[in-house]
Amino acid sequence: MNEISIKQKDIIEKIQRRVYSTDRVIGILWGFLRRKPKAEPLDPRWLDIWLKYKSKAPGLLPQKLIKNIDKEIDSIEVVDGEIWKIKINSDTKITFLLGAGASAPSGIPTVDKLLSELWKRARKIGRKDLDKLAKWCDERNITNIEDLLTAAYISKFTATNRAITSLLDYFLFSRRRELEEEEKEYLVTRRRRALITSEIDVSSISFLQDTLQTLFGLLTGFMISASPNATHNAIVNFIKDHKNSSIITTNYDGCMDESILRNKMHLKGTIGSESEVNKPDAVQLIKMHGSINWAYCDSCQVVREFDLLELKETYEKDKLSFPVIGICKNCGGLRRPLLVPPLSFKFLMFPNLVDIWNSANQSIEEAGYLIVVGYSFSEADTYITKIISRSISMNKNQKMIIVNTDPNLSTTLRDRFSAHIDKFDKKRILKACESCEKILPNILKSILGKKDAKRISKSTSKS
Repeated sequence: MNEISIKQKDIIEKIQRRVYSTDRVIGILWGFLRRKPKAEPLDPRWLDIWLKYKSKAPGLLPQKLIKNIDKEIDSIEVVDGEIWKIKINSDTKITFLLGAGASAPSGIPTVDKLLSELWKRARKIGRKDLDKLAKWCDERNITNIEDLLTAAYISKFTATNRAITSLLDYFLFSRRRELEEEEKEYLVTRRRRALITSEIDVSSISFLQDTLQTLFGLLTGFMISASPNATHNAIVNFIKDHKNSSIITTNYDGCMDESILRNKMHLKGTIGSESEVNKPDAVQLIKMHGSINWAYCDSCQVVREFDLLELKETYEKDKLSFPVIGICKNCGGLRRPLLVPPLSFKFLMFPNLVDIWNSANQSIEEAGYLIVVGYSFSEADTYITKIISRSISMNKNQKMIIVNTDPNLSTTLRDRFSAHIDKFDKKRILKACESCEKILPNILKSILGKKDAKRISKSTSKS
């Protein structure tokens, strides 16, 4: 399987960063196409680049060369041809895995944009420590909310355990042992001073972490008004015809749930609520990171699920303020939204979700096809990656369809699985490098045999 060269990736990234002028971009594009090895495919990102700069080409290139570029760009394979050949029967288990990209068309920010939204809301509070932290992050170009929340969690944990703090100091700064004796004595003295003020640091760190968590809850509050997009509706329409399907999502918005409920379908119970009655044809929706309509008690650990459509109506009609913290009816403790924030240690913090993660594991292992939509396989989600790696290693016939606008993702996954799985066939990972709301409906109709593959391929190329 031929891959895109590092040189081609470098050229595209420089164009996207606007390193070159318009005239230079067109010249670089033509020069690259002329010298490119025939076996090397073109990155799908050239489609948007050519669409953006093509209007400037007539004044810079002869019409014949422009037609040649058009021909090359039209040959770009946005979707692997093997996808259009897939046809399933009722025994084929299909599992969908949804990431933030699946809900992005509904106006919900992806993880890489969450931190900027968090700072916007933090500035409205008017707290100096948050303003100072926001400024510090901006100056150092820290834009990943996972890094911020993980650092806050580690700081709180280590500050309350002096042994852990000392061990971290040893592992991170072991070269200090090579210092002269007088320098060591100076460091010991300085550590002692730090320990004296550790209690004050603990309270400050705890307060900051709790505030960041609360801000994160407020940040997700606007998700309640988001509506399903073409991606969610396409999955629901697919499941109507193919009951042997399940959905796993890392999102806590209600878009997938709402699309299912609006289509008069039922949801299987996912958090073990006693009041739920599962229907034989109910859709299995596994929300691995919690949901905006779930709440749990800090004291008794009871989890409660509220009616999503009723909650949405209450919010939209402004009948009640959206509750971030409530009171548990069972024990009187604090009840909070059950939302797993995007931090690296999330699986250690929420034992309430263990059964849900086990259900997700089973659903992935049983799948003949795993359709991954808008999920980026970030470093913080190594747990999910390991589940998939184990599943695809055990089930030699299992295939993955990666629906993502990132053209490098499928290549990265092929290399990753090849390194860990003996004799892994890279053709088991198929890519659809297009926005999910545009391409997924066509893919699912084709899998069901409802659309002609040739016609789909042609329409995809034009888009």
